[in-house]
Amino acid sequence: MAADWETKAAERRQQLTNTIPEGWRLKSELINELQTPLEEHDNNVLELGICRHSGILSDKELAITESYSVSALLQALAGGTLTALEVTTAFCKRAAIGHQLLNCCTEILFDRALQRAAELDARRAAGEPLGALHGLPISVKDNVQVEGAGATLGLVGFFDDVSEQNSAVVDIILKNGAVIYCKTNVPQTMMTVDSHNNIFGRTLNPHNTSLSAGGSSGGEGAIVGFRGSPLGLGTDVGGSVRFPAACNGVYGFRPTVGRIPGGDLKICVDPGMRQIKSCIGPLANDIDALSLLMKVVIDARPWQLDPSVIDIPWRAVTVEAGRKLRIGVMPADPALPLHPPVRDAVERAAAQLTAAGHEVVRLQPSECMLWESIQAAFGLFSLDTTGQRIVEAAGEPPIPSRTSLYKGITFAPWTYLADAKGLEGLALLSALNKKRAEITGVWHATYTKHSLDAVIGPLMQHTAAPHDEFASSAYGTIFNLIDYPACVIPFGKATAKEGDTFEVKPGQYASEYKPAKSEGMPCTIQIVTPTMRDEECLAISKVIDTCLNK
Repeated sequence: MAADWETKAAERRQQLTNTIPEGWRLKSELINELQTPLEEHDNNVLELGICRHSGILSDKELAITESYSVSALLQALAGGTLTALEVTTAFCKRAAIGHQLLNCCTEILFDRALQRAAELDARRAAGEPLGALHGLPISVKDNVQVEGAGATLGLVGFFDDVSEQNSAVVDIILKNGAVIYCKTNVPQTMMTVDSHNNIFGRTLNPHNTSLSAGGSSGGEGAIVGFRGSPLGLGTDVGGSVRFPAACNGVYGFRPTVGRIPGGDLKICVDPGMRQIKSCIGPLANDIDALSLLMKVVIDARPWQLDPSVIDIPWRAVTVEAGRKLRIGVMPADPALPLHPPVRDAVERAAAQLTAAGHEVVRLQPSECMLWESIQAAFGLFSLDTTGQRIVEAAGEPPIPSRTSLYKGITFAPWTYLADAKGLEGLALLSALNKKRAEITGVWHATYTKHSLDAVIGPLMQHTAAPHDEFASSAYGTIFNLIDYPACVIPFGKATAKEGDTFEVKPGQYASEYKPAKSEGMPCTIQIVTPTMRDEECLAISKVIDTCLNK
């Protein structure tokens, strides 16, 4: 007999499906063309052209969702070439299809979104001033609070929780004319890289439904990657914006903590034990959308709404035409080897940047301290057991990826923390913070010694992994530990090469390299700058994106 929460969860999933209008539901004959169960088979729902074949979107709506950058959409909306209702309807339809295929949503808010879009069109027709995001649909991660919408975080213990007010970032984007139309899926406890929980189930990757969409902002990664959202808001405490962006082949940005208001997010941690703080960051299909969102939010003086914000304006930073950058290249950590497609992507990026005249500096593992950083980070994370206690109290089982991620941080002794062994309480916290300060100091010395403008490198050891097989988060989590802004950009697709070999040696950890699974999946490059250099990070990322992808 199913437990009470299992019955309620099944009902919640059905209620979510029922909010999709009948005319926007995929016909069974179209679903039958896919290999099912979707999560166990290789289905590229983008290449299959399901949106076009479904007949749900008109040609104009397909163009709206596929052919516009965010800036181009905003220009068309401001100029009246497109109406807010047209754009919102197009993305609601595509999000509805995306959810049916990928299970990416936790709250579907189409009715209120369409009503708001009509109101925005009326304001424009009346000649009222338009906000910087006038008419733009924006999706948000489940922990971003939207008044009147559920905020379960995929936790049975939060099953009936509904937000009583908006998060500050929601108020800001709404004041600027945005349209919020859905909330998206997350993992149980939000501390793993597979967006899977016992209420809403597992989110799938649009490039291959047998692979992970990443986490913890995996619903955002999937819906943006499916082009069911032009711009999404995720959060990042250990790589949780960047991993989904990479898995789904889109752009993502983790800003310095405190630039975007995030003090009023729904959380499942002890608010007094947030040693590594989460931050809100954007995901989009074009790089300019990232800086656009950052500027709009920061220009609104968010400190007036959220005391956790650093009250510093957004700076206009550009890289002068023809300027040659000095770029460090992060190496593979000896303990955490890279799958061949990831290794090749970093090497190709370094070669193309060199060919373009930029100066590339090869960094040493000792200058990056990746394995050491994952020990320090998870030492700090493990001080707070709130999420696990919520899971246990509700009687729900842990999701599998929490176990697999644990393997990626405990495969070898934590020798870097040997002098903290046996410590408890404040003595342990002090020892861990000293380790974090040491790693931060090493990165500062690396930047200053080499006079770097930015560092590039991998984000993950692999491309999007099979469900529950993500390896270590070290290449992403380090920048949460030391609070460096980091941008990820897509760069090519994985291709198996004849003679490629991959061996995990003693003292190393990596997931199994499966060339057939990796084939054709997005590769990515991570670009990093020091704390509070968010504007430089995005400006340099645009230069690098132009060099690599244009």
